[in-house]
Amino acid sequence: MSIQITKINFSYPSSSTNLFEDFFVQINDGWTCIAGSNGTGKTTLLKLIAGTLLPDEGKISYGGICVYCAQETAEIPENLYAAFWSDDNEVRHFFSRLCVTEEMLERYDTLSGGEKKRIQIACALAEQPSVLLLDEPTNHLDSLTSAMICDVLKSFNGCGIMVSHDRAFADSLCNRTIYLYNEAHSFAGGRNCIVYDSYPCGLSKALELKSSNSEHSRSEWEKVNAKAASEKDRSAKLEVENQKSKARLSKKIIDPRDHDAQRKIDAARISGKDRSTGDAKARLESQIRQTENKLDSIKKSLQRKEGFSVEGTDFSKPVIIEECEINADRMLNSYSLHIPHIEITRGVKIALTGQNGSGKTLFIRHVISLLEKAGRKDELLYLPQEISDEERCSILSEFYSLEEAERGEVLSTLYRLGSEPERLTQLKQEISAENSELSPGELRKLMIALAVQKPLSLLILDEPTNHMDITSVLALENALAALDSAMIVVSHDKSFLQKITNACLVTKREGNHGEIKML
Repeated sequence: MSIQITKINFSYPSSSTNLFEDFFVQINDGWTCIAGSNGTGKTTLLKLIAGTLLPDEGKISYGGICVYCAQETAEIPENLYAAFWSDDNEVRHFFSRLCVTEEMLERYDTLSGGEKKRIQIACALAEQPSVLLLDEPTNHLDSLTSAMICDVLKSFNGCGIMVSHDRAFADSLCNRTIYLYNEAHSFAGGRNCIVYDSYPCGLSKALELKSSNSEHSRSEWEKVNAKAASEKDRSAKLEVENQKSKARLSKKIIDPRDHDAQRKIDAARISGKDRSTGDAKARLESQIRQTENKLDSIKKSLQRKEGFSVEGTDFSKPVIIEECEINADRMLNSYSLHIPHIEITRGVKIALTGQNGSGKTLFIRHVISLLEKAGRKDELLYLPQEISDEERCSILSEFYSLEEAERGEVLSTLYRLGSEPERLTQLKQEISAENSELSPGELRKLMIALAVQKPLSLLILDEPTNHMDITSVLALENALAALDSAMIVVSHDKSFLQKITNACLVTKREGNHGEIKML
């Protein structure tokens, strides 16, 4: 079974251009990862396949049932209760494999994001679809939940498509990657619509191949362009020589009574003695046309700068955390966490890992509290998992209050983090939570861009890659890896942590007591 997408055109009513134009692809059984930057139509493509959006032209065909799992899990799946209480063991076993209990059904609204995602996927599999579509299935999931879901999805025998920036998760499932991109943003002279490159491998290897292909394309274009420039330079020199030859063969400057000189010119014209430069130039013009045709056949890959620097890293001061016991709720004394003596100095980049509910957030709040009590709040960049409406307005207000030069620095950093700064400059400066068009991912990058303009001692990043596309994740990853600032990073993205951190703290929980261990 396969999905056949045949020359579809699609545009949103608010857009003057097509998002997809004569787009075609065939997706076969097994798992395929859809990747790409924000705005390249990843979710739109899933919705077109699911039939919740209809193409303006073209056709999408496949057989059997298609189920689409959106990123959001707030809504209770329509088939939850019928599937959970089904008499069919083939249906019910998905719930047992994903550890979904009757008690969880009774309190759906209070479940964690990971628990809701397990229910959502169990309900999707219970439909026994031939096509299963997953949009960012691992956002906010801890490693145990991701592993559990991954294990269940491996048994799916139909055509599975996931949109994901989680390289480890996608690599463990997918044997093909389709990378979507706007051709005009990626190649000189490209069309302003979405195209794709296909790779017969997982996401990590696909990204390596994409980078290698882009470098090869750029190198090949530059080499052929240099050859064309050299040939044109030689042609110009030959043209000068050719004009000199024509001047030598001209009788205009010869005295009409100088018959000897005129005979010599006639002899030179007959013998073709001075035609060599003209013939050489004609041959070179033919070579130039061939070289330019070859140049036109090569896509020139556009390259954008990445990375940023934190101001005044020499200023960085160590952060000392004394050994202590802290409580999640001092009134109820419901959960206590033991913290050992920890010193965080410049260049120490700590990966803070552990299961959800084991105390990572509690530890972060303790570190922030220590810096605030010491009057060092301005030395800290804290990037939380979720940003409130009040914080959103404050961030945007801070940006618009900057001087023009400072704002330019922020926009430059945003660009290097994979954003298109024009979107921010076009926003209304009447800041409110309602009228802000910035996505959560864009807002998080703006927070980083603002913070790195001032001296910092510590960066605390809580799931920084959530809501970010793979382009932004890679740009942020490379930038953080190059920084020598101290940082604490909470993330379930193993690939991200491996690239940027050099130390590890793990939170472990047993009942109402937990501890932090240094690895």
